[in-house]
Amino acid sequence: MSFKLRAQLIIALVVIAVSSTFTFFHISNERRYASERSERSSENVKMAFDSMVRDTEHFYTFRAYANVRSEGVIEAIKKRDTETLYRLTLPRYKTLHEENPLLSIMQFHASDGRSILRMHRKEQFGDNIALRRPMLRAVHSTRKMVSGFEGGVGGIAFRIIMPVFDKEEYVGALEFGIDTPFFVDKIKQITGSESILLIHENVLGAADKSQYAEGIGEYRYASITEGQKGYMRAFMDKNPRMESKNIRIDSKDYEINPLFLHDSEGKKVGAVICINDVTGGYQNSVEAVVGSIVLTAILLILFWSLFEYAFGSLIGKLNLQERYIKTILNSQKNIVVVTDGKKIIYANLAFFDYFGYATLDNFLSEHSCICDFFESGESNEYLQSNMDGMLWTEYLLRYSSLEHKVKMCVAGKTSIFTVNSQKMTYDDQIRHVVVFTDITKLNELATQDVLTQVANRFQFDKVLEHSITLSQRYGRALSMMLIDIDHFKEVNDTYGHLIGDEVLKKLAHILTKGIRKSDIVARWGGEEFVILLPDSELSAAEKLAETLRLKIAESDFKPIIQVTCSIGVVQWNQGESSDHFLKRVDEKLYLAKESGRNCVVC
Repeated sequence: MSFKLRAQLIIALVVIAVSSTFTFFHISNERRYASERSERSSENVKMAFDSMVRDTEHFYTFRAYANVRSEGVIEAIKKRDTETLYRLTLPRYKTLHEENPLLSIMQFHASDGRSILRMHRKEQFGDNIALRRPMLRAVHSTRKMVSGFEGGVGGIAFRIIMPVFDKEEYVGALEFGIDTPFFVDKIKQITGSESILLIHENVLGAADKSQYAEGIGEYRYASITEGQKGYMRAFMDKNPRMESKNIRIDSKDYEINPLFLHDSEGKKVGAVICINDVTGGYQNSVEAVVGSIVLTAILLILFWSLFEYAFGSLIGKLNLQERYIKTILNSQKNIVVVTDGKKIIYANLAFFDYFGYATLDNFLSEHSCICDFFESGESNEYLQSNMDGMLWTEYLLRYSSLEHKVKMCVAGKTSIFTVNSQKMTYDDQIRHVVVFTDITKLNELATQDVLTQVANRFQFDKVLEHSITLSQRYGRALSMMLIDIDHFKEVNDTYGHLIGDEVLKKLAHILTKGIRKSDIVARWGGEEFVILLPDSELSAAEKLAETLRLKIAESDFKPIIQVTCSIGVVQWNQGESSDHFLKRVDEKLYLAKESGRNCVVC
């Protein structure tokens, strides 16, 4: 065998080995990224579901207080006067049912466990319902509010049961029940998931067992399609704990996430099974293999021919390889940069599309590092240019096992990215290949209120705890204001809920524009908003609250003549818990309402 042939065979083997390694690496990374995306998606869906449950509990807790505070209601409960109680609460019940048609239960209970009034079945009362209902027995026993999913005659519902007192005397309880499809529909709106409702066999005593005759394991379901049965069988196979799972059926990939429904004691009484079609990873792997074969064939022909030419021609052809690599990088939707830790050396097209620069030289004339765009957040979760005395690139390598996130703002638009880095060394020169993956949409699902686009209750609770920790550690001031739209129910009753939603969105916009970048505004529930003011004394917070109050009162909320707000303001006390902090600001808001509304109380 001639030297030429041996050299050509060696080149061919090297090309095939490199291509195979690259393909294997690409497919492995694709599967790993798909797994990570699936895990993050599962976590975000569960957080969104938990947030919905908490918001629903909070909303109907306030509605329960409003009902029992109405004139004559407590007296009617004490006297077990069903007719009077029905007459007094019917308008509120109708309003609540219009707000949420899936509100299936509003019921008053006497302290001895008997039903006084079922708003949804007025003619049926006087039965000792507590004998059949563990949550009711818990309320009568502890005289504290309980909530959770519990079975009933019509199936599972999310129930909130509030004890009712006349001064210090326990006189009974008020119960709200929301049908489970309310949460199923919300999850479908957020994720677009196909959903199946399961009920645990232990809670079918009061439900229609014939309706839930079929099932898998300990769970029963109503009518589902044969295709959905196939999903369930694959999901339950070797998965007795019903953990999140990816399955493959008929050449399609599905991500299945169970959202468990718990009663007031934390026991599982049912589940909502969310099914997402995530087909694409397999096709990407096939495309990678086919592309690798094609690329391998091209490279084999290329290198086989290149060997026939002089070394000068060979060097010219090698430049083509560089263009291939750039093409691959430029085809990526993720931002890819190569840096020495301080200055960018190379960037792909996604980088220029995002930052709005035509060339790298244009970018470097104004910025030396992509880290110039890194922003801090409400907590320490985002990467900064310097972390613990290290450059951000060094920090990524030191803690490569952790998930790192970056927050960047370009042209007024803020985006959240996950960051992964690889280190290269050549001739004593160090290069970092950094990939930024945009996760803004997933992050918004978990942290933003869907209607108003401000922070939701889950995100606010997280920021509040972090802010209190910082204030405790460094002795910083921290203030908070709670804002409630005056007579908002009348707005909904008079103009409808679509106008009411527009009022909420415009108010959120006014509040967001009226605060500092370091402050955070969140929707607290219903028509209430809360603003957290780090490094703000009470006097400054009061002044800001008065400015916001005037701005709201002067703003145009057509067709409504005027919208006003009541505001409570407090400053955090050293050593104070978040619950007590929130309780105090709620008390100040109540005083503002009692003082005639459209005012600030601190």
